[in-house]
Amino acid sequence: MDGIAGEFTRVPITIYGVHLLILQAGTVTKEHKERPTQHCGLLFTLRGQAGIRIDDAYYEMKPGKMVHCAYGRMLEIRVDAEEFEGVLIQYLPDEGTGALAGLRCMSVPFELEPGADEELFELLRKLCLISRQPVPTTALKIGEITQRVMNRTFRLSRLEPKNPSEVRDDRRRRGDVTIDALADLFNKTAFVVEDVMRMSIPPGQQLERYRLPKCGFLFAVRGEARMSFPERDYRLEPGVLCHGSDGERMSLVPVGAESFEYYVVHYRFCERHEAVEEELPGHFTLRPGPQPRLIELLERLHYTAVMPGKLTSFRKKELFLAILGETFAACQSVRYGPDQLEAIERAIGYIHVHYAEPLTLEELARLQGMSVRQFSYLFHKNIGIRPIDYVIQYRIGRAKEILAMSRKPIGEIAAQVGYDDPQYFSRIFKRHTGLSPREARMMTQPETGVNNHPSFIE
Repeated sequence: MDGIAGEFTRVPITIYGVHLLILQAGTVTKEHKERPTQHCGLLFTLRGQAGIRIDDAYYEMKPGKMVHCAYGRMLEIRVDAEEFEGVLIQYLPDEGTGALAGLRCMSVPFELEPGADEELFELLRKLCLISRQPVPTTALKIGEITQRVMNRTFRLSRLEPKNPSEVRDDRRRRGDVTIDALADLFNKTAFVVEDVMRMSIPPGQQLERYRLPKCGFLFAVRGEARMSFPERDYRLEPGVLCHGSDGERMSLVPVGAESFEYYVVHYRFCERHEAVEEELPGHFTLRPGPQPRLIELLERLHYTAVMPGKLTSFRKKELFLAILGETFAACQSVRYGPDQLEAIERAIGYIHVHYAEPLTLEELARLQGMSVRQFSYLFHKNIGIRPIDYVIQYRIGRAKEILAMSRKPIGEIAAQVGYDDPQYFSRIFKRHTGLSPREARMMTQPETGVNNHPSFIE
């Protein structure tokens, strides 16, 4: 990913925690399985192996790898057969979470592989040790060592500028794809539908380093599985489909006690040219969600594919285009559907009325009839920040208005905008404005000097 080193050099960050993680074999973390992460995180593996799920993407952790988890993501760590040890550095940009919307790298998950470098490991262990020291200079030292850790990580990962062909290859490996681009590609490019298969892999079995013979889509029907390419892993479940290109190697491993059932539809472009290579990433996933109509069309395509007759090829292509149409429409609906946009508007209206009350992400999602993950995704997609960040910014805005227009004690203002703890309110206020509430008041009411109701909790 181009620009990672530059962004981390350019954007000031605040370290909120450095943690030495020691997880027993077989551990599955649950803290952020339903509650989004509250910080960005850099997780370095020192020993052992684990799989990390960040939203729908899977990353394999081993010594010498680093995974970045962005703010507001669902995260799960599954430790393999031996104990896992890693170092987690939690941070946010100095300007707060709202700044992430304008950052290309800090706002998304990614992985780097600096290798099992002893000097890097020593810096990480030193960072953990210093972070536990209760001395005034600790924060400064943590910042200095973190910068050294990142500089060495970038250098060992060889993040040099790439030529255009390398950038294109990286884009294809990452699975950068849009619905509009896919729809346009399959609309203007001649192709033939070839094999259509329904398959099942029982628990305990797997496809290992299987070479894809053709381009194709895999539609998950029942159960769950992990689909692994050399550069990235995906979690598959009903409502998710994955695309792979001919010649790529992948592994498919069922997850849990249930067999993994799926349809595979292979296709072939009549002409492979540079435009197709540019527009079609090698592997990617789409999430139309559970769609009964989609399953019905897949069943019809599977049945039609084995029928004799000259019309079979025509019918296969017709049904395949219908499947793609249903898939693309469902994906667009999840992202931009009018019902979802109205729900976001209702949520904003609710925040504006109830900002002084305790508000949780779970409550906001429930009121709109959505899951936490879907609500958080749609809100961020349309508004540009996460729901709770919007709540905080709105509360801070109201607090600034009250500070400018009244002489109420800081603690009373904090309660009026939804914060029971005046100290916490003051920290949040300063983090977002750069001023304490008292300083903000004095800037807007300079003639008052000292207010008539002083608060000692800033």
